[in-house]
Amino acid sequence: MKPRLIGSREQLLQAVRDRRDELDLPHELLDAITGLQSGYVSKLLSDPPMRGFGEMSLKALLDGLGLRIAFAVILEDPEQSERMRGRWRPRKRPPTVEQKRAKRQLVEAMRCVASDPQIMPDVGSTNQTEADDGKHENDRRADQA
Repeated sequence: MKPRLIGSREQLLQAVRDRRDELDLPHELLDAITGLQSGYVSKLLSDPPMRGFGEMSLKALLDGLGLRIAFAVILEDPEQSERMRGRWRPRKRPPTVEQKRAKRQLVEAMRCVASDPQIMPDVGSTNQTEADDGKHENDRRADQA
């Protein structure tokens, strides 16, 4: 399958349908491969679709068809912006210094990751939840121990 530029939900649906047809896979098999409930792929890919893609169903279906979203570009739509401009109100309070610093750090981190695709986020650096670190083990009553 050749890479495609997708600009709408309909184009995304058509790309997925084309890949399904290219591989000649029945919906029942795609249901089984993706782990979606029986008949759900038919609802997603019907014309018109009975169900829309959600985060889980889109990822599962793309994985099942051997596809991925390689690049996303978010652009301002001048026509839509003009329609919405009357509803926009400035923030009541400007961002704090900490919020600005956090945003700068995020931009720097993303620039680093984007410039070298071999760099992956450090999973070990995530914070442990209080439930996992044992802080509250002694807070239980004697009858709960």
